[in-house]
Amino acid sequence: MKLRAARLRNLFLLIALFASLVALGSWDSRRNMQHVLEDGYRAVVQITGAQYQRLSPIAIEGWRPRFVEQGLTVNLKWDGKDGKPHEYRNVPVTEGFAATIVSGNQIRLAVLPAKVLDDELAVPVINADGPARFASLQEWLRGSLYVAFASWLAFIAMTIWVGQEAAGAAGAPGRRIDFPTRRLLLGIVALLVGAILAVQAWLVEDSTERAGDGFETMAEITAATTPSSGPEAGKHVVQLSWKDARGGVHHFGPVRISDDYWNKITQNGQLTVHQARIRAEGEGVDARPVIVEDVSGPGWQSKVVLAIGVVLMLLGAGLLVAAARAVRAVRAAK
Repeated sequence: MKLRAARLRNLFLLIALFASLVALGSWDSRRNMQHVLEDGYRAVVQITGAQYQRLSPIAIEGWRPRFVEQGLTVNLKWDGKDGKPHEYRNVPVTEGFAATIVSGNQIRLAVLPAKVLDDELAVPVINADGPARFASLQEWLRGSLYVAFASWLAFIAMTIWVGQEAAGAAGAPGRRIDFPTRRLLLGIVALLVGAILAVQAWLVEDSTERAGDGFETMAEITAATTPSSGPEAGKHVVQLSWKDARGGVHHFGPVRISDDYWNKITQNGQLTVHQARIRAEGEGVDARPVIVEDVSGPGWQSKVVLAIGVVLMLLGAGLLVAAARAVRAVRAAK
């Protein structure tokens, strides 16, 4: 029984370490992407090749490794501001974008707009794939944080339990150490729930608003509906149409909107406002619009959830510390 518990504890440790590394890699990729979007310059990049990364989710540029969260990466080249040619390998692309450039084992050597920096550590961001990849990084970061936190808590609990069993076996026959089970379980639950709430509030669903740098224009709202089925069931969505700077016509939808914006453009469920200012992310058929008036930061609900999460985490940490002190005090009294 003790050997089995020790093996289970070690398994939790391995999972916690792996999930922590994934979370760190996702956070670093997300930070790198934001840096390129904010400080980079626009360039036209050419896809020169591609490779699958399913068995090797690590790429190395310069002196540091980089986590690759997607199954396919592409190689890009462009002419930099310094007048010199630049090349970057293993740029992750999402599955949806990959479907537009890969057919079987063949890749289309396309020319695309992107944001880049002349830095070997700055991964270029393809405009057409920016919002989707940023959202993917958000999901990877959220999921890995949950798994890492739960695994670390399980490892701590198993370590305390294995130590309690070992101490009990080494003590006098018939003597039992009182184990603070209630405090330990309450501490783990409070810490885990608090972490989930805090992470959920921190990782706000703002991937579309952050992951792009396009031009602003007026778009026509061609339809506004609330689907009763499908992935957008129960949500308010609109269909948009606009012209880009070159005169090309774009159609995009469904675009999810907030309840406040829905009330602003409709009356009794009927569309009354037919134009909206948008920021178009990307170019060509893959351009993604963001309704400027419907972009907002985290509301008071997110702040309340974040505060509750932090309080629960502090409470859980206090209970775990109290449980550890209780076990230590009993051992010292033996």
